[in-house]
Amino acid sequence: MLVGDEVQINPNRSRTLQLLAAGVRETVQRYAITFWQLSANPSINRGTLERESRTVAQRLSVLHGINAPEFFDKAVFTSLVLTLRDEGYISDTGDADATETIKVYQMLADLVTSDVRLTIESSASQDAVS
Repeated sequence: MLVGDEVQINPNRSRTLQLLAAGVRETVQRYAITFWQLSANPSINRGTLERESRTVAQRLSVLHGINAPEFFDKAVFTSLVLTLRDEGYISDTGDADATETIKVYQMLADLVTSDVRLTIESSASQDAVS
């Protein structure tokens, strides 16, 4: 509700907002994972991006108690990466615009909890060591 020049949450509606947020939380996390991978390695090819994103999602699932197998489902990440290709963020051979992908990642990072963000961001450095 609007109070003066500020938007404030109506306490009577906070439960509704929480339910709406729960419905998109995992989707935002998957997007954050994929855009972080793209930002960390703009030359990553489509297949590797799908595979590494799924691996990070599995790690996130274990560490943060996300008990939904579809969270790291191959078909979900394939669809996401194909959409990113169709929208011009990546090509099959891997030539993402790091400036654009980090901008999108930063927007997504503001929407996930700090512990989830830390897990996502630490994944690229762990993958580089492996």
